Amino acid sequence: GKSYTMIGKDSSPQSLGIVPCAISWLFRLIEERRERMGTRFSVRVSAVEVCGRDQSLRDLLAEVAPGSLQDAQSPGVYLREDPVCGAQLQNQSELRAPTAEKAAFYLDAALAARSTSRAGCSEDARRSSHMLFTLHVYQYRMEKCGR
Repeated sequence: GKSYTMIGKDSSPQSLGIVPCAISWLFRLIEERRERMGTRFSVRVSAVEVCGRDQSLRDLLAEVAPGSLQDAQSPGVYLREDPVCGAQLQNQSELRAPTAEKAAFYLDAALAARSTSRAGCSEDARRSSHMLFTLHVYQYRMEKCGR
């Protein structure tokens, strides 16, 4: 099924899904680039669940985000239409992942938060739920003066 293809199983490296393989590949490529060209990168991750027929959005990393305050005045995660880029998620946690292991930890945390939230849901709601796990990659250019 879809979840097995995307996430896989922990039993062996051959049964890893697309997301864990992408994390591993990305960090290996970043390290190669850093060694060869001295390029600096920052990787951040976010995980949002789209639930049910009303397609409500939920930040799956809010619980592990340092200093996260889930108060009544926060708008939570929402979709904003950008005239250039199209629909954009706003206000989701974006957590720094300096290593592949940290990114994998956040993937596990998102999956745990997702399964906890789905425990009381109907079968139909579980089937129409999707997780968006995003690796945000920022590249920094070093100028000759070291900035």
